Amino acid sequence: MVMARPNKRLGQNFLTGPEVFEKIATAVETTKPAWVLEIGPGPGGLTRTLLERGLEVVAMEIDPTWSNWLSASLLPGYPNVLKIVQGDALRVPWREIASERGGPWTICGNLPYNITSPVLAKLLEDVTSWSAAVLMVQKEVGVRLLAEPGNRETSALSVLLRYVAYVQGLGEVSRDQFYPAPEVDSFVIQLTRIPSPAVPFESFQWVVRAAFLHRRKMIRQSLAQAPGSPWSARKWEGILSEGGIDPLKRAEALSWAEWIQLATLAAKR
Repeated sequence: MVMARPNKRLGQNFLTGPEVFEKIATAVETTKPAWVLEIGPGPGGLTRTLLERGLEVVAMEIDPTWSNWLSASLLPGYPNVLKIVQGDALRVPWREIASERGGPWTICGNLPYNITSPVLAKLLEDVTSWSAAVLMVQKEVGVRLLAEPGNRETSALSVLLRYVAYVQGLGEVSRDQFYPAPEVDSFVIQLTRIPSPAVPFESFQWVVRAAFLHRRKMIRQSLAQAPGSPWSARKWEGILSEGGIDPLKRAEALSWAEWIQLATLAAKR
C-alpha cells in the first residue's frame, strides 16, 4: 500500500491490516447491498477489498491527494463498479446519490475520530435512505453504542441509533493496525436498520432530544422545558407515572423499555 504524509487536520490514520479489510468487507457483504458508500477511503486498501468481493463502490474522499490516487490506481481496473467522489461526506447529500443509484445500500469506512459523531448524526438525518452501516470508530464510542441505556454514558445519539438500527459489535482493532498509530484502540460496529419502528421516528426523536436537553435535570422538567413541549412539568409527571416511569429520574437513567414506553405514551396524546 502506498503511504503519504497523513493530514493531521483531517484526522487521518490509515488502516493497514489486510485481515481487518477482509473482516469489514465480509460484514458489508452480508448486508447484501446493491452498492456501498465508503467514507474516507484514503489509500484504498478497504476499497480494493470491497471491489475484489464484487461489490459496487462509491468512494467519497475529502482529500484530493487520495481521490486523485484512487482515480489513477484503482479506477482503471474497475471502471464500471467504482465511482470516486471528491468531497466532504458531511456536506455531500447522501440521499441524492442514493436516489440516482437505487437499491439498498450500505455505508462503511474507517472514520476519523473527529467526525464520528457527525457521521452517526447524519445517519439519523437520512434514516430512511440507508439499509446498513459497518464503521470503524474509536473503541470508547463503540463500547458506548453497544451499552444498554440506563447508565451515565447513555446519550441522545446512542438511544436514537438503537431505535432505528440493530447495533452489533464486530470486535476491537489495535492501534498498531494504523499508520500513524493513534493513541487509542478502535472498534468495528455494524448497524442494521429497523424498517418499521413501533413509534414514528420523528416522535421518538423529539422525546429523546427533549429529555437530554438538560441531562442533569429530572426528566419531567427537561421535557417541560424543551422547545415545542405541549405540557407543563406537572402534566409530564402524570404521563410518566401513568407509564410506570419515575418522573424524578434523569434521562440517562431510563431503561430501553422505558424509552419505548415514554415515546408510545407521548405519541398517543
